[in-house]
Amino acid sequence: MDPAGRPTGERLFDIAAALFCEKGYAATTTREIATAAGIQQASLYYHVAGKEDLLHQICVSSLEQLFGDVESAVSSANGPLERIEVLVRTHLRTILRHQIRHVTMLNELRALSEPHRTAVMALRKKYAGLVRSVLEDAQAAGAVRTDIPARYLYLALLNILNWAVLWFRRGQTLSEDQIARIFTSIYLRGAAAGAEHVPMAVSTLRGSRRKSPPLNGAAEPRPSTFERLLDAAATLFAQKGYAAASTREIAGILGIRKASLYYHIENKEDLLYAICKSSLDQIRRDVAAAIEKTGDPLERTRILVQAHIRSLVRDQIAHSVAVGEMHALSGTRLKEVIALRDAYEELVRSVLQDARKAGVLRDDVSVKYLCLILLGLLNRVEMWYRHDGALSPEQLARVFEAIFLTGAAAR
Repeated sequence: MDPAGRPTGERLFDIAAALFCEKGYAATTTREIATAAGIQQASLYYHVAGKEDLLHQICVSSLEQLFGDVESAVSSANGPLERIEVLVRTHLRTILRHQIRHVTMLNELRALSEPHRTAVMALRKKYAGLVRSVLEDAQAAGAVRTDIPARYLYLALLNILNWAVLWFRRGQTLSEDQIARIFTSIYLRGAAAGAEHVPMAVSTLRGSRRKSPPLNGAAEPRPSTFERLLDAAATLFAQKGYAAASTREIAGILGIRKASLYYHIENKEDLLYAICKSSLDQIRRDVAAAIEKTGDPLERTRILVQAHIRSLVRDQIAHSVAVGEMHALSGTRLKEVIALRDAYEELVRSVLQDARKAGVLRDDVSVKYLCLILLGLLNRVEMWYRHDGALSPEQLARVFEAIFLTGAAAR
């Protein structure tokens, strides 16, 4: 037990998760974990078999806690809408109570080998089934719109909720329950059955897929050697994590000698910095160019959603690396990338602020939280979108437009 009365295993989970978030799983050693816990390295193995076992237990315990808390809460709720409200509140409370563990699972799950990863994915699938069943029951009861399949209502809800682990700061934002009330209000209005919602014809979600054209309508130019290098690095960073990837492996993907890489870069961090900078620059340019085409505040919000999703899924791997690995950048570079991220968020806020001033978005929720909800809804797409899946980027954008603009609409 620690001074707070927690079992040693629980304390190790928190210490290890904090180190994994700070340094990355691959770069963290069991010696560092033991030192941070104030125990001998040999004593660590009394509690876990090794570093991977520790990561596996962090993921498993987090998901089991989430499933147990939410299942218990929704089973005692009355009516389909109350079940959704309780689900949102309980999910948010649980993931924010163990925020660092959930961030670790989000960023480091790929580091698990089989069968550990399979076991964690099975738990995620089990929890997804619980959430989806709550929404399907609400659809069957006529409480939730049926023009959007439950799968996309579920993905939209988890996008919004899980994004909160990346931005929530205790004492600097609203409380968990206050945020849960905002999330519930926006989501339930967006998902509710009724004549007032933004229409979303089911037929638009089916049919043949076609590849999206470039945002500017021009043919894609052949990538330069440096662009190919960035693509190879992004692919490897996404698969293994930045800390675990080597420049030798990147050179191998390109079929060149390791020494040839240093004609273009000085070190591995140069690649991560370029990936983060170019992905954030690109999405901001794409969205800014798209919204310039109209001055109508509501239409600008619609176009923002469309352009963001198209840009994100076109450069999906680079965006996933920028979100998940930017913390590995050092000093000035990290500050510069965070400034680019903040500049894009400010662009989104300005569009929403203009729409609110025009009276088309609700005024009982601050623009700060409207922006965080929208960015969560959109940015988490990079975690699960498949280019060979059921929806094109345009179709997916229409789904999320319908949910967000109905939920955020002025009464």
